[in-house]
Order: sequence, then structure tokens, then C-alpha cells
Amino acid sequence: MKTTRVKRGNKTYEYLTLVEAVREGGKVGHRVLFRLGEAEALRRTGELERIVAALQSHCDVEVVAARELVAEDAPALGAVAAVWAAWRRLSLDEWFAKVGADRGAEVLEHALFAMVANRLVAPTSKRRLPEWIAEDVVPPAGFAPPSLEQYYRALDAVADAKTETETKLYSALTDLTNLDLRLVCYDLTSTYFEGAVGPSARFPSRAFGYSRDHRSDRPQVVIGLLCTGDGIPIAHHVFAGNTADVSTLGEVLGDLQGRFGVGRICVVADRGLISEDNIATVEGCGFDHVIATRLHRSPECAEALEASARPDARWVPVPEANSAACDVTLANGGRAVVVASFERWERDTLRTAELVVRTEAKLLALERRVRDGELVDAGKIGRAAQRILGSSPVARLFDVEIGRGRFLYHYDEAAFVYEDLLAGRYVLTTSLSPEQASAAQVTMAYRSLLEIERRFRVLKDFLHLRPVRHWTERRVRAHVAICVYATVIEALVARALRDADVRDPDVPKQFLTPERALRELGRIRAVTLTAGERTIDVVTRRSPLQSRILAALGVDTSGWERPRIS
Repeated sequence: MKTTRVKRGNKTYEYLTLVEAVREGGKVGHRVLFRLGEAEALRRTGELERIVAALQSHCDVEVVAARELVAEDAPALGAVAAVWAAWRRLSLDEWFAKVGADRGAEVLEHALFAMVANRLVAPTSKRRLPEWIAEDVVPPAGFAPPSLEQYYRALDAVADAKTETETKLYSALTDLTNLDLRLVCYDLTSTYFEGAVGPSARFPSRAFGYSRDHRSDRPQVVIGLLCTGDGIPIAHHVFAGNTADVSTLGEVLGDLQGRFGVGRICVVADRGLISEDNIATVEGCGFDHVIATRLHRSPECAEALEASARPDARWVPVPEANSAACDVTLANGGRAVVVASFERWERDTLRTAELVVRTEAKLLALERRVRDGELVDAGKIGRAAQRILGSSPVARLFDVEIGRGRFLYHYDEAAFVYEDLLAGRYVLTTSLSPEQASAAQVTMAYRSLLEIERRFRVLKDFLHLRPVRHWTERRVRAHVAICVYATVIEALVARALRDADVRDPDVPKQFLTPERALRELGRIRAVTLTAGERTIDVVTRRSPLQSRILAALGVDTSGWERPRIS
């Protein structure tokens, strides 16, 4: 297109001509193919736009007028797509479609995916789910938006199908990750209820009890979680909020053996689950165990600590745990492993010293009150002393003498000796022989419980398990199940990021966490523009980090590459 300017008087005119380059006699020039006319007149009459439109119809590239562009919507695309990829790898789309078909619920699988994805991407109440899925994110292809009532009905289906769903997940995880059940970790947590309480809100699992969230003012439920050694949940159980930890292990292990048909495995559990009956239960199932002892009330613990302090005790380093371990054979023939950490010793020593100073200051204050005659009655003096010692974590280190108008306190020297011996150490009992697992391996097996603690933090802080606002048994259990299924996906995402060596750009020594990975992917938007009657769909440009995350998680992005105009 050639523009020729002609000046007439005080005005300059532009003429448009379609030309081609030619070479004549060694010189390059232009040959006129078509004279379009004066540019302003062509624009004024619309002729120029009609010519462009006519030519455009023969091109692969489509052109729209910028002045017509309107941004209509920009929902988040990447995070939900990543969850969908994991959901499909676990075949949960097919499984819940079958569950829905059996119940005559056509959109059950869509409701379940939306609830799990919401936990991982932007946790919100079930009431807001229809708005979230319709306005905030791009659902997967073929997604049929459920109504609010269908979401609530889906909760009932989740509760009813919990046992079968876990069996299905176990099978899928076994195929997907070569699931290793030689080591199974078990621990408990709790979560509490919020909202008004009425007669209709009373059901078996809702009860007051020990709260790990420090909310003893709220009723709660207790949740038991079984994980593999690398932190992948395989089953969960919901107990009444006043259930004692030690009473849960038998039911859980019986279910594990009966449902999953596992062979000989090693059960790893913390000290709150110790009882002679529980040890017998573990052995009765044919399982081995690694369990931490109670530090201050266990004769086995005291015996092991004293043995590890002898000059002939043999300690081996455990570099992965930044500690050392000592094998001890107990008087009853059992095996214990004492684990010592300098960092833990420093922390324990400082904490004990601080608590002793704090407790002693209160006891001195009470002693002065008695000496000054403010307290004379022995009963009142005893109750005052009990209030001080009852709230002190180091009460075991003090002895008191109480009488009428008399109060004295003393250090318990034997207790202080034991406290020094215990500082920086903990004791594990195990049925594994030294040939089956060295002291270092037993230590690392116990440290696998850190993975289950990490899953609890994911449940509560990332997925917002708490507080629970459902008021029927089935829906409380369904809420917990949905959060656990989301935790399974979170664990798989963490594993994929680790396998692909995707590092945190801010802390290169650490792998990128699933939480940050999904947050990064949440910034990928599907933008919808309109230009007159045309619609343009375009995906925002991906950063190098986003591209690495998508590749690690196996997300299909082939449909994101080019804008679509319709």
C-alpha cells in the first residue's frame, strides 16, 4: 500500500494506491495495480473498512477494532485445572459418577469436585459454592453446575460412600505412586464447632473434650488419620469429641487390616496412644510398632534413659534428624531406642529453667503470705498451693509441707536428676529387631510422624477444616472427608513438585509448597473480550515458574496457546 501526498493550497491530500515492486533495467520501481482513492473520503464513507473486511475473509488472521473491545470476565484458570488433573489421575471423576448414578444424582461428581477444588484453591462455605464456580474460576470442560441443594445432597452421599471411596483411593494411589504400606503412621487431632447450639445440633460425635485447638469452650470431634511414611493419607476416622486417644487404636488397626488386607507392617504412633492393651492389639494384628513412651510416667522410659547414660552406652549418629540414637535392651527383653538432640537439649533446658523460676516466684509469694499471717488455715494454704502447682508444667520438681500457719517448699532432687537425664531426649519402644531396623532407622521411622503433623496443619490452616458449621452427623463426617480427600491431592501435588525439583524462588533450598504452587497457578486467568458481535477468549501469559508447575503436575495446556475468536 503506497501513500501519495498532494498539496493543494493550504490543504494536503493523501491518496492510497496498491502497488507491486518491479525491477526494470536494473532499477527497482513500483507498478500501480489499483488506485483506491483519497484516504479521508475512503474512511468517511466506510469504503476502506469494507475493503479490509473483504480481504480479511480470505486470511487466517482475524482483526477486530480496538475501540470495540470490552473486557467481560477474567476468572482464574490454572489452579482448578491443576486440581482437575490430579482428580482425574485418581479416577475420582469416574468413581463419583458411579456413586451418583447409583443414587440417581446426575451431577454428584461435579459437586464433589467443586467442593474439593474449593478447599484447595479458595476455601469458602458450601453456600457460596455456586457463585464461586460460576464467577470466580473456570470449571473443567463438561462441568455441569450443581444447585446449592445438590451440593448439600452430595454431602450425604460422601458420608455414605466414605468406606468405599477410601478403598477406591487406596487402589488408585497404589497404582499411581507404588504406595508403600510397610510403615503406617497414625495420629489424632480435633476440630471444633461454631454457631448457635440447639437441640437439633446434638449427635454422637459432637461432644466437649480435650481441644488441640485450645478451644475447650466449644464442642468438637476427634479425627484419626492414617498416613503412609511419606505422608499420603489412606484412611481417616471420626470419633466423638470426648474420646480418649488410647481407645481409638484398636478400631483403626482392625479396619486397616480388614479393609485393605495389608500384610505385616510397622505402626508408628505417638505417646498419647500407649497402653498395654494397644500394644497387645498391634501385636495381635501381626503388626510391628514404633511408639514413643510417656516421658515422666513410664518405668521403661526411665530404665532406657539410665542405660543410655552409662559409660558403655553406644550412640550412633542420625544425620538426617540432626541427632544421635542409642539402642537399649530392657530388663523385660524388649527393645528401646533413646534419641538425643543437642538442639532439643538446649530448648528443654532453657524452658525448664524458665518454668522453675516462674513457679518458684509464685511459691515464694505464697510463703510470704503465710509467714505474714494472711493465710493460716491449712486447707486454704493447700488449695492456694494446688492452684500454683496445678497450672505449672514443672510441679513434679517441687515438694511442699503444709500445716496450720505453715508452708514450705523444697526441690525434689531425684526429680531434678531425672529431668537433667531427660533433657534433649525421648525414648521409643519397638518390636523391630536390630536386624530389621537399626537404631537410626527406628528414629527416622518415628520422625515420619512429622508428615502426619504436616497433614494436620494442611487440614486446618490451608484447607480451613475448622471451624465446623454443620449440624448433622452425616454432614460433619462428609465435611471432614472432603477435607481429607483434598489433603490427598495436596500430598500428590507436593510429591510431584519434589520429583520435578521445583524450588521456591525465595528459598531455593526448599521445594515449592502446594499452597504456593496453587496460588501461583491461580494468577493464570481466562480473559473474555467482546468486540461487537465477536467474542475473544485468551489466557494470560504464563511465567516460567507457572510453566514449570504446570509441567510437573501434568496439566494439559494445549488449549491455552492461542486466542479464540468466535
